[in-house]
Amino acid sequence: MSLPVREEPKRYAPVRNLMLYLTEECNLRCTYCFVKKEPRFMTRETALRTVDWFMQRNISGGLEELNINFFGGEPFLAVDRMQEVVDYAQLRRTNVEKAFHFAATTNGTLANARVEKVIRQSSMSLLVSLDGGRQASRLRPMVSGRESFDLVAKNLPKLAAWAQRCSVRLTFTPDNLDLVGAVRDVLAIAPVGVVVAPVIEANWEGHYEALERAYEELGDWFLEEFRQGRRPPLEITWELLRSYIGHLSCQRRPGRPCPLGTSLLAVDAQGNVLPCHRFLHRPLDRLGLVEAQNLPAERWRYVHQTTLEIPDCAGCEARTVCGGGCRAVAVQSGYGLDGIHPNHCLLLRAHMRMVRRIYARLSQDQRFTDLLYVNQVGSDILRELATLGS
Repeated sequence: MSLPVREEPKRYAPVRNLMLYLTEECNLRCTYCFVKKEPRFMTRETALRTVDWFMQRNISGGLEELNINFFGGEPFLAVDRMQEVVDYAQLRRTNVEKAFHFAATTNGTLANARVEKVIRQSSMSLLVSLDGGRQASRLRPMVSGRESFDLVAKNLPKLAAWAQRCSVRLTFTPDNLDLVGAVRDVLAIAPVGVVVAPVIEANWEGHYEALERAYEELGDWFLEEFRQGRRPPLEITWELLRSYIGHLSCQRRPGRPCPLGTSLLAVDAQGNVLPCHRFLHRPLDRLGLVEAQNLPAERWRYVHQTTLEIPDCAGCEARTVCGGGCRAVAVQSGYGLDGIHPNHCLLLRAHMRMVRRIYARLSQDQRFTDLLYVNQVGSDILRELATLGS
Protein backbone atom coordinates (compact mmCIF):
# COMPACT_ATOMS: atom_id res chain seq x y z
CA MET A 1 0.00 0.00 0.00
CA SER A 2 1.61 3.28 -1.06
CA LEU A 3 1.38 6.54 0.82
CA PRO A 4 0.06 9.62 -1.01
CA VAL A 5 2.74 11.81 -2.58
CA ARG A 6 2.91 15.22 -0.97
CA GLU A 7 4.18 18.39 -2.52
CA GLU A 8 7.38 19.78 -1.06
CA PRO A 9 6.30 21.92 1.91
CA LYS A 10 6.54 25.64 1.39
CA ARG A 11 9.13 27.46 3.43
CA TYR A 12 7.92 29.26 6.55
CA ALA A 13 7.91 32.98 5.74
CA PRO A 14 6.35 35.19 8.42
CA VAL A 15 5.87 38.87 7.65
CA ARG A 16 7.69 41.14 10.09
CA ASN A 17 7.56 44.51 8.32
CA LEU A 18 4.41 46.14 6.94
CA MET A 19 4.35 49.31 4.84
CA LEU A 20 0.99 51.03 5.36
CA TYR A 21 -0.20 53.56 2.79
CA LEU A 22 -2.46 55.77 4.87
CA THR A 23 -2.74 58.04 1.85
CA GLU A 24 -1.29 58.51 -1.61
CA GLU A 25 -1.77 62.28 -1.38
CA CYS A 26 1.17 64.57 -0.67
CA ASN A 27 1.78 68.29 -0.19
CA LEU A 28 5.09 68.12 -2.11
CA ARG A 29 5.79 67.33 -5.75
CA CYS A 30 9.28 65.82 -5.67
CA THR A 31 10.53 65.33 -9.21
CA TYR A 32 11.81 61.78 -8.60
CA CYS A 33 8.92 60.31 -6.57
CA PHE A 34 7.26 57.10 -7.83
CA VAL A 35 3.86 57.75 -6.14
CA LYS A 36 1.25 59.38 -8.42
CA LYS A 37 -0.25 61.57 -5.65
CA GLU A 38 -3.83 60.33 -5.91
CA PRO A 39 -6.25 61.82 -3.32
CA ARG A 40 -6.85 58.41 -1.72
CA PHE A 41 -7.05 57.97 2.05
CA MET A 42 -7.37 54.72 3.96
CA THR A 43 -10.65 54.36 5.85
CA ARG A 44 -10.74 53.56 9.55
CA GLU A 45 -12.33 50.18 8.81
CA THR A 46 -9.55 49.20 6.38
CA ALA A 47 -6.81 50.46 8.71
CA LEU A 48 -8.00 48.46 11.71
CA ARG A 49 -8.73 45.39 9.60
CA THR A 50 -5.14 45.56 8.35
CA VAL A 51 -3.82 45.45 11.92
CA ASP A 52 -5.96 42.36 12.62
CA TRP A 53 -4.79 40.77 9.37
CA PHE A 54 -1.14 41.45 10.23
CA MET A 55 -1.51 39.76 13.62
CA GLN A 56 -2.91 36.55 12.15
CA ARG A 57 -0.85 33.43 12.69
CA ASN A 58 -0.69 32.70 8.98
CA ILE A 59 0.64 36.21 8.20
CA SER A 60 3.14 37.11 10.93
CA GLY A 61 3.46 33.56 12.28
CA GLY A 62 4.98 33.24 15.71
CA LEU A 63 6.84 36.54 15.54
CA GLU A 64 6.34 38.62 18.66
CA GLU A 65 7.91 41.87 17.40
CA LEU A 66 6.17 43.46 14.40
CA ASN A 67 6.98 46.69 12.55
CA ILE A 68 4.51 49.06 10.91
CA ASN A 69 5.87 51.84 8.74
CA PHE A 70 3.42 54.58 7.77
CA PHE A 71 4.05 55.58 4.18
CA GLY A 72 2.56 57.70 1.45
CA GLY A 73 2.18 60.24 -0.04
CA GLU A 74 2.71 62.11 3.17
CA PRO A 75 1.41 59.92 6.03
CA PHE A 76 1.02 62.80 8.49
CA LEU A 77 -1.70 64.22 6.23
CA ALA A 78 -3.68 61.33 7.75
CA VAL A 79 -2.41 61.81 11.30
CA ASP A 80 -5.81 61.07 12.90
CA ARG A 81 -5.98 57.73 11.08
CA MET A 82 -2.40 57.06 12.15
CA GLN A 83 -3.39 57.72 15.77
CA GLU A 84 -6.29 55.24 15.44
CA VAL A 85 -3.91 52.55 14.12
CA VAL A 86 -1.43 53.12 16.95
CA ASP A 87 -4.17 53.06 19.60
CA TYR A 88 -5.71 49.89 18.16
CA ALA A 89 -2.39 48.08 17.74
CA GLN A 90 -1.39 48.86 21.31
CA LEU A 91 -4.54 47.33 22.83
CA ARG A 92 -3.94 44.28 25.01
CA ARG A 93 -5.42 41.16 23.41
CA THR A 94 -6.02 37.82 25.09
CA ASN A 95 -3.83 35.02 23.69
CA VAL A 96 -2.04 37.33 21.25
CA GLU A 97 1.61 37.95 22.10
CA LYS A 98 2.45 40.65 19.57
CA ALA A 99 4.28 43.93 20.18
CA PHE A 100 4.25 46.65 17.55
CA HIS A 101 7.03 49.07 16.67
CA PHE A 102 6.17 52.09 14.57
CA ALA A 103 8.02 54.15 12.01
CA ALA A 104 7.06 56.74 9.41
CA THR A 105 8.60 58.00 6.23
CA THR A 106 7.79 61.70 6.04
CA ASN A 107 8.70 64.80 4.06
CA GLY A 108 9.02 66.78 7.30
CA THR A 109 6.56 69.53 6.40
CA LEU A 110 4.09 68.74 9.19
CA ALA A 111 5.04 69.11 12.86
CA ASN A 112 1.96 70.13 14.84
CA ALA A 113 0.62 69.00 18.22
CA ARG A 114 -1.22 65.97 16.80
CA VAL A 115 1.92 64.83 15.01
CA GLU A 116 3.94 65.22 18.21
CA LYS A 117 1.38 63.22 20.20
CA VAL A 118 1.38 60.18 17.93
CA ILE A 119 5.17 60.17 17.54
CA ARG A 120 5.80 60.35 21.28
CA GLN A 121 3.02 57.95 22.28
CA SER A 122 4.20 55.25 19.88
CA SER A 123 7.96 55.80 20.38
CA MET A 124 8.07 56.21 16.62
CA SER A 125 11.21 56.19 14.48
CA LEU A 126 11.29 58.66 11.59
CA LEU A 127 12.90 58.70 8.17
CA VAL A 128 12.68 62.32 7.00
CA SER A 129 13.23 63.19 3.36
CA LEU A 130 15.55 66.18 2.97
CA ASP A 131 18.01 66.22 0.10
CA GLY A 132 20.46 68.71 1.57
CA GLY A 133 20.39 72.49 1.57
CA ARG A 134 18.23 74.98 -0.26
CA GLN A 135 19.66 74.26 -3.72
CA ALA A 136 19.20 70.46 -3.48
CA SER A 137 15.69 70.90 -2.08
CA ARG A 138 14.52 72.68 -5.22
CA LEU A 139 13.73 69.21 -6.57
CA ARG A 140 11.11 69.04 -3.78
CA PRO A 141 8.67 71.95 -4.28
CA MET A 142 5.37 72.38 -2.49
CA VAL A 143 2.14 71.84 -4.47
CA SER A 144 1.94 75.62 -4.81
CA GLY A 145 5.39 75.66 -6.41
CA ARG A 146 7.16 77.43 -3.54
CA GLU A 147 10.28 75.95 -1.99
CA SER A 148 9.96 73.52 0.91
CA PHE A 149 13.42 73.85 2.45
CA ASP A 150 12.71 76.51 5.09
CA LEU A 151 9.67 74.65 6.41
CA VAL A 152 11.44 71.29 6.67
CA ALA A 153 14.54 72.90 8.21
CA LYS A 154 12.29 74.51 10.84
CA ASN A 155 10.53 71.23 11.63
CA LEU A 156 13.46 68.79 11.60
CA PRO A 157 14.86 69.65 15.08
CA LYS A 158 11.37 69.18 16.56
CA LEU A 159 10.78 65.88 14.79
CA ALA A 160 14.21 64.64 15.90
CA ALA A 161 13.40 65.58 19.51
CA TRP A 162 10.03 63.81 19.45
CA ALA A 163 11.12 60.59 17.72
CA GLN A 164 12.81 57.62 19.31
CA ARG A 165 15.24 57.77 16.41
CA CYS A 166 15.38 60.18 13.49
CA SER A 167 17.27 59.73 10.24
CA VAL A 168 17.31 61.92 7.15
CA ARG A 169 17.15 60.29 3.75
CA LEU A 170 19.29 62.35 1.43
CA THR A 171 18.07 61.34 -2.03
CA PHE A 172 20.38 62.35 -4.85
CA THR A 173 20.26 62.40 -8.64
CA PRO A 174 22.79 63.46 -11.30
CA ASP A 175 21.54 67.01 -10.72
CA ASN A 176 22.69 67.21 -7.07
CA LEU A 177 25.98 65.36 -6.63
CA ASP A 178 27.52 67.58 -3.94
CA LEU A 179 27.08 64.82 -1.35
CA VAL A 180 29.47 66.30 1.22
CA GLY A 181 27.77 69.68 1.02
CA ALA A 182 24.35 68.07 1.32
CA VAL A 183 25.37 66.02 4.37
CA ARG A 184 26.85 69.10 6.04
CA ASP A 185 23.70 71.10 5.32
CA VAL A 186 21.55 68.43 6.99
CA LEU A 187 23.79 68.08 10.04
CA ALA A 188 23.84 71.87 10.47
CA ILE A 189 20.07 71.69 11.03
CA ALA A 190 19.90 68.76 13.48
CA PRO A 191 22.14 65.94 14.80
CA VAL A 192 20.51 63.07 12.89
CA GLY A 193 21.59 59.97 11.05
CA VAL A 194 22.00 60.44 7.31
CA VAL A 195 20.96 57.94 4.64
CA VAL A 196 22.58 58.75 1.29
CA ALA A 197 20.21 57.22 -1.28
CA PRO A 198 20.59 57.50 -5.08
CA VAL A 199 17.67 57.42 -7.48
CA ILE A 200 18.52 54.26 -9.41
CA GLU A 201 16.15 54.94 -12.31
CA ALA A 202 17.65 58.36 -13.08
CA ASN A 203 19.69 58.86 -16.25
CA TRP A 204 23.30 58.51 -15.06
CA GLU A 205 24.85 58.43 -18.52
CA GLY A 206 27.59 61.03 -18.79
CA HIS A 207 27.79 61.44 -15.01
CA TYR A 208 30.08 58.52 -14.16
CA GLU A 209 33.19 60.58 -13.36
CA ALA A 210 31.19 63.09 -11.33
CA LEU A 211 29.58 60.24 -9.38
CA GLU A 212 32.98 58.72 -8.63
CA ARG A 213 34.32 62.09 -7.43
CA ALA A 214 31.25 62.60 -5.24
CA TYR A 215 31.85 59.29 -3.44
CA GLU A 216 35.60 59.95 -3.18
CA GLU A 217 34.89 63.31 -1.52
CA LEU A 218 32.34 61.70 0.77
CA GLY A 219 34.90 59.06 1.77
CA ASP A 220 37.46 61.79 2.49
CA TRP A 221 34.89 63.57 4.66
CA PHE A 222 34.16 60.30 6.52
CA LEU A 223 37.87 59.78 7.25
CA GLU A 224 38.36 63.39 8.35
CA GLU A 225 35.35 63.24 10.68
CA PHE A 226 36.73 60.06 12.19
CA ARG A 227 40.17 61.66 12.57
CA GLN A 228 38.53 64.55 14.44
CA GLY A 229 37.05 62.08 16.93
CA ARG A 230 33.50 62.06 15.54
CA ARG A 231 31.47 59.11 14.28
CA PRO A 232 30.31 60.01 10.75
CA PRO A 233 26.52 59.43 10.77
CA LEU A 234 26.39 57.85 7.28
CA GLU A 235 24.11 54.94 8.11
CA ILE A 236 24.26 53.05 4.80
CA THR A 237 28.05 53.32 4.68
CA TRP A 238 28.23 51.76 8.15
CA GLU A 239 25.76 49.04 7.05
CA LEU A 240 27.95 48.27 4.02
CA LEU A 241 31.09 48.25 6.16
CA ARG A 242 29.54 45.70 8.52
CA SER A 243 28.38 43.52 5.63
CA TYR A 244 31.72 43.79 3.81
CA ILE A 245 33.72 42.85 6.91
CA GLY A 246 31.34 40.01 7.73
CA HIS A 247 31.88 38.41 4.32
CA LEU A 248 35.64 38.98 3.99
CA SER A 249 36.53 35.43 4.98
CA CYS A 250 33.89 33.54 2.98
CA GLN A 251 33.42 35.88 -0.03
CA ARG A 252 29.77 34.83 -0.34
CA ARG A 253 26.89 36.85 -1.71
CA PRO A 254 23.81 37.62 0.41
CA GLY A 255 21.23 34.84 0.17
CA ARG A 256 18.38 37.08 -0.99
CA PRO A 257 18.19 40.16 -3.20
CA CYS A 258 15.73 42.10 -0.98
CA PRO A 259 12.86 41.38 1.45
CA LEU A 260 10.12 41.86 -1.16
CA GLY A 261 7.19 39.52 -0.54
CA THR A 262 8.80 37.73 2.37
CA SER A 263 9.56 39.63 5.57
CA LEU A 264 8.21 42.82 3.95
CA LEU A 265 4.74 43.45 2.49
CA ALA A 266 2.67 46.58 1.90
CA VAL A 267 -1.02 47.49 2.03
CA ASP A 268 -2.38 50.37 -0.04
CA ALA A 269 -5.18 52.77 0.88
CA GLN A 270 -7.84 50.42 -0.56
CA GLY A 271 -6.61 47.41 1.42
CA ASN A 272 -4.77 45.71 -1.45
CA VAL A 273 -1.77 43.64 -0.35
CA LEU A 274 1.40 44.42 -2.33
CA PRO A 275 4.73 42.55 -2.55
CA CYS A 276 6.33 45.82 -1.36
CA HIS A 277 5.54 49.53 -1.33
CA ARG A 278 7.21 50.05 -4.73
CA PHE A 279 4.50 47.89 -6.37
CA LEU A 280 1.81 50.50 -5.63
CA HIS A 281 0.90 51.09 -9.27
CA ARG A 282 1.11 47.46 -10.46
CA PRO A 283 -2.41 46.02 -9.95
CA LEU A 284 -1.57 42.72 -11.68
CA ASP A 285 1.02 41.98 -8.97
CA ARG A 286 -1.30 42.48 -6.01
CA LEU A 287 -1.52 39.66 -3.46
CA GLY A 288 -5.21 39.89 -2.61
CA LEU A 289 -6.98 41.99 0.01
CA VAL A 290 -6.61 42.23 3.77
CA GLU A 291 -10.07 40.64 4.04
CA ALA A 292 -8.48 37.31 3.03
CA GLN A 293 -7.08 35.09 5.76
CA ASN A 294 -4.32 33.68 3.58
CA LEU A 295 -1.83 35.08 1.11
CA PRO A 296 -2.22 33.68 -2.42
CA ALA A 297 0.15 31.14 -3.95
CA GLU A 298 1.69 33.89 -6.10
CA ARG A 299 3.49 35.13 -3.01
CA TRP A 300 5.78 32.10 -2.99
CA ARG A 301 7.64 33.14 -6.13
CA TYR A 302 9.09 35.95 -4.00
CA VAL A 303 9.66 33.78 -0.94
CA HIS A 304 11.54 31.16 -2.93
CA GLN A 305 13.69 33.60 -4.86
CA THR A 306 17.39 33.56 -3.98
CA THR A 307 20.47 35.21 -5.44
CA LEU A 308 21.24 31.93 -7.21
CA GLU A 309 18.65 33.02 -9.77
CA ILE A 310 20.20 36.47 -10.24
CA PRO A 311 23.33 37.11 -12.35
CA ASP A 312 26.53 36.81 -10.33
CA CYS A 313 29.30 39.18 -11.38
CA ALA A 314 32.54 37.41 -10.48
CA GLY A 315 35.27 39.81 -9.46
CA CYS A 316 32.91 42.71 -8.73
CA GLU A 317 34.01 44.76 -5.71
CA ALA A 318 30.41 44.85 -4.48
CA ARG A 319 29.72 41.13 -4.88
CA THR A 320 29.72 40.19 -1.18
CA VAL A 321 27.18 42.87 -0.25
CA CYS A 322 25.00 42.75 -3.39
CA GLY A 323 21.99 40.55 -3.92
CA GLY A 324 21.02 42.30 -7.16
CA GLY A 325 19.23 45.29 -5.67
CA CYS A 326 15.60 46.32 -5.49
CA ARG A 327 13.38 43.81 -7.32
CA ALA A 328 10.66 46.38 -7.92
CA VAL A 329 13.06 48.70 -9.73
CA ALA A 330 14.33 45.79 -11.84
CA VAL A 331 10.80 44.66 -12.74
CA GLN A 332 9.44 48.12 -13.48
CA SER A 333 12.46 48.96 -15.64
CA GLY A 334 11.98 45.86 -17.79
CA TYR A 335 14.75 43.65 -16.41
CA GLY A 336 12.42 41.12 -14.80
CA LEU A 337 12.27 39.63 -11.33
CA ASP A 338 15.60 37.86 -11.84
CA GLY A 339 17.37 40.76 -13.53
CA ILE A 340 19.54 43.63 -12.34
CA HIS A 341 19.14 47.29 -13.23
CA PRO A 342 22.58 48.38 -14.55
CA ASN A 343 22.44 51.60 -12.55
CA HIS A 344 22.25 49.53 -9.37
CA CYS A 345 25.64 48.07 -10.27
CA LEU A 346 27.06 51.49 -11.15
CA LEU A 347 25.91 53.14 -7.92
CA LEU A 348 26.70 50.32 -5.51
CA ARG A 349 30.18 49.80 -6.97
CA ALA A 350 30.99 53.49 -6.50
CA HIS A 351 29.83 53.33 -2.89
CA MET A 352 31.72 50.09 -2.27
CA ARG A 353 34.98 51.55 -3.60
CA MET A 354 34.55 54.22 -0.95
CA VAL A 355 33.79 51.56 1.71
CA ARG A 356 36.86 49.49 0.80
CA ARG A 357 39.09 52.57 1.01
CA ILE A 358 37.69 53.46 4.43
CA TYR A 359 38.28 49.91 5.64
CA ALA A 360 41.85 49.87 4.31
CA ARG A 361 42.60 53.06 6.24
CA LEU A 362 40.83 52.21 9.49
CA SER A 363 40.78 48.43 9.86
CA GLN A 364 43.65 48.45 12.37
CA ASP A 365 42.15 51.24 14.47
CA GLN A 366 40.51 49.87 17.61
CA ARG A 367 38.20 52.88 17.89
CA PHE A 368 36.83 52.10 14.41
CA THR A 369 36.12 48.52 15.47
CA ASP A 370 34.41 49.74 18.63
CA LEU A 371 32.19 52.15 16.68
CA LEU A 372 31.25 49.64 14.02
CA TYR A 373 28.32 48.11 15.89
CA VAL A 374 26.95 51.11 17.80
CA ASN A 375 24.17 53.46 16.68
CA GLN A 376 22.85 51.07 14.07
CA VAL A 377 19.59 51.96 12.34
CA GLY A 378 17.08 51.31 15.09
CA SER A 379 14.24 49.84 13.03
CA ASP A 380 14.39 46.83 10.71
CA ILE A 381 11.92 48.46 8.37
CA LEU A 382 13.88 51.71 8.21
CA ARG A 383 17.03 49.72 7.50
CA GLU A 384 15.29 48.05 4.57
CA LEU A 385 14.05 51.40 3.26
CA ALA A 386 17.45 52.97 3.65
CA THR A 387 19.19 50.12 1.88
CA LEU A 388 16.72 50.20 -1.01
CA GLY A 389 17.05 53.94 -1.36
CA SER A 390 13.30 54.14 -1.63
